[in-house]
Amino acid sequence: MITATTITVRPGTVTAATAIPGAEHDWMEDAACKGRTNLFFGAAGERPERRVRREQSARQVCADCPVLLPCRALARAGNESGFWGGESEEDRAMAGHAPRSISRRSVQVASQIQRGLDPTRSDQAEAS
Repeated sequence: MITATTITVRPGTVTAATAIPGAEHDWMEDAACKGRTNLFFGAAGERPERRVRREQSARQVCADCPVLLPCRALARAGNESGFWGGESEEDRAMAGHAPRSISRRSVQVASQIQRGLDPTRSDQAEAS
């Protein structure tokens, strides 16, 4: 069952139903990133400097992608990990769409800040 959730993204509006492959159309076939998985999902134990370089390259691929908005909507609606729709996990966490599984401290901090918590205070720890 697909629930159509409206997500406002830059500069238009996309629904989760239009973002999920097979719901209305298969937009992933037109994605600029097709076949470039390693650029959008880092290896386990990836060093921060390498992640920054990888995500910069991913942003460049996404910048002119014809399916940027439905890709971003899918990642936000599904709380996906990895780099989707021109956004890193930290970017989505700051927008209120943290990944289901937070693997880096920076994503946890971004999620806490978005929710108005002070990440430096241990008495406001995440309830997982």
